[in-house]
Amino acid sequence: MSTRQNLNYFSSPNFLDFDVKAGVLRSRGGTRMIAVNEDFLRGFVSACEHETGPAAALVLRRCGEFFGQRLARRFEAELGQYAGVSLRDRNMAEFDILVRDLWGGTGLGRLSVDWDRGQHGFLAIQLDDSPMQDIGPSGHTGDDMFAGILCGFFSGFCDAEMRSVQTGDLRLGDKEGTTFILASFEVAKRAEGMRANKLRHSEIVAALCGQASGG
Repeated sequence: MSTRQNLNYFSSPNFLDFDVKAGVLRSRGGTRMIAVNEDFLRGFVSACEHETGPAAALVLRRCGEFFGQRLARRFEAELGQYAGVSLRDRNMAEFDILVRDLWGGTGLGRLSVDWDRGQHGFLAIQLDDSPMQDIGPSGHTGDDMFAGILCGFFSGFCDAEMRSVQTGDLRLGDKEGTTFILASFEVAKRAEGMRANKLRHSEIVAALCGQASGG
């Protein structure tokens, strides 16, 4: 099978198969799936907040990291089995298409990754239509679940563990949307400091590029 074909694996109408008799939803790769609605997600967040109090945001991030790690493994295994070629042997253009197809096709939102920033030691990410966009612990607006998912997912394809920092939130009126920086712990710490100083996502990206190049 050509490595340039079938790059819409997750958004294809044939991706999901529902076994009515067994009451089971599976991907065409055989992975058992579950569909959840907004009420379930709100209930899940409320339960975390009730049980863990101020630690709810951290718990959601940890849950996201675990899910992201599992998602990366399934993403790689299913595509390798389906296409007969390792995901890691694909070029970056194909990898980008497949990652965006995974996010959109499985209801995780529309993901855009600026891979060019990798030469400066980080990735700049924008996430639109996250299912958690309007859901979070009381008084806290960060998309902690997806910050964790991004971290867990992309760490699986990097040489070292990464940390994600949310640098923009559409709910807070950020015109650049809901954005993240994914980087090593050292670079992420600098991004966190700049975000605390109210810098916008684009300003943080520019500053990190300057720091990485010695500017």
